[in-house]
Amino acid sequence: MRKYINNIQFKFKLIPTLVFLTFFALFMRLGFWQLDRAEQKKVINDQYKSRQEATTIDLNKESEINSDIFLWRKARGNGSFYVEKNILLDNQILNQTAGFNIITPFKLEGSPWSILVNRGWQPNLSTRKIIPVIESISKLDNIEGHLVKFPVSGIKLGEDNIEVINASMIRLQRIDIEEINTFYSAQFLPYMIFLDPIVDQNLISNFSLPVPQSEKNYGYAFQWFAFAFTLLIIFLRLSMKRKS
Repeated sequence: MRKYINNIQFKFKLIPTLVFLTFFALFMRLGFWQLDRAEQKKVINDQYKSRQEATTIDLNKESEINSDIFLWRKARGNGSFYVEKNILLDNQILNQTAGFNIITPFKLEGSPWSILVNRGWQPNLSTRKIIPVIESISKLDNIEGHLVKFPVSGIKLGEDNIEVINASMIRLQRIDIEEINTFYSAQFLPYMIFLDPIVDQNLISNFSLPVPQSEKNYGYAFQWFAFAFTLLIIFLRLSMKRKS
């Protein structure tokens, strides 16, 4: 097929044209998909921010605290920490550095529920045989922070999820609430609370938005659209011939 524009002849061959249209459509689709992903993330994070502005939940007074409607809300509670019962949640990454979160169970006063309290993150020690020193917070009878889903499961390095380090400490590769209930003979809420502020000076908070910010998706969208535009220019240039 030939087209003439201002003494310029465009000759479009069937196979190259079909290849161009296929990849051009693919690049455009991927660009719009990234824009859609960015919008989805924005909606989720906007919901998070609106929940952060809501009234702080009192875990001792709410009757339906085992519901997901409380996720990402600020919360507080009174009770007591399990004495010398700490959890190392393994394979947690912060700023591309491997480490672990220190979690201590907390029994809510006047309630059948317990909750896992995420005290913060620290980088891995030089060897797994070294047992980290964890300060006791048994005298702390109130907690305050953000209710969040359990962290994404880490790499499973064997069949057993619970590794008993000593009488006061276990290591987990992932949080399985049924395993936790059985291990501690208690009933735990299906989410955890990130302490805010952090009470352990040597720990770092790795609390973050529910999903990453959408800047990367906008960047990826720009790249796909740039690929499509570049492909269009190359295709037209190869198809173009000046009329003699």
